[in-house]
Amino acid sequence: MKRAGFTLVECLIGLTIALFVLTAGLQFYAGTQKLFTGLKAREEGDQAALAALDRMRIDLLHAGRGLLEEIRLGLVAPAVAAPTELRLASAERELRLVAASGAGSTRLRLASTAEIAAGQLIALRAGAAGELRRVVRIEAEDAVLEAPLERDYLPDAAKAALIETVTYYLDSQAGILRRKVNAAPAQPLVENAAAATWALAPSGTLIRIRLELTVKGVHPHEATVFLKNAALAGTTGP
Repeated sequence: MKRAGFTLVECLIGLTIALFVLTAGLQFYAGTQKLFTGLKAREEGDQAALAALDRMRIDLLHAGRGLLEEIRLGLVAPAVAAPTELRLASAERELRLVAASGAGSTRLRLASTAEIAAGQLIALRAGAAGELRRVVRIEAEDAVLEAPLERDYLPDAAKAALIETVTYYLDSQAGILRRKVNAAPAQPLVENAAAATWALAPSGTLIRIRLELTVKGVHPHEATVFLKNAALAGTTGP
């Protein structure tokens, strides 16, 4: 009578086949997981790059807002595309002088100094002349300026505007494109940034921006934005 069961050779063969199937399954799972992770990273990279471009596009469309006369006088450039940073300027709000400020003075007496911080710029204009001055500190209702004024400004005739400056720059060591508003700490806009470039057309009304990420498979993203306020001011570049 033949004994039921498997021989040692049969067990070894079965175990070998099972290990082969298990190994193939694990390799397939690892490959699938790797593919999924790569596709997810690409999708997230694309979304992050597009979100960053949208944020930059909004800021570029606002560049020069409320500063048409200041741009015409050459006091303020709506956009400056430097090699290492992109700087945009717009009017944060109008300021009202309550006392005359003469040439040589470093103080502006304002109706309110609320929300004015050290480091911000103030554009002053009287007729067809004006100047730009940086605030170093606030003392009661006075804005103390970094440099003396070059001309006189009277409350009823002068115009003053608080400038909002938005700066974009690439933190190459961290691989982060950062956005900074006035003198506040810079905030990260997009991570895994390999390059960020911007080029302003000679007309001063068109700017092209390009963003590249280190994420494999994510193609560079580009956008061309029309600077409407620069066009309205009739600027011909910074």
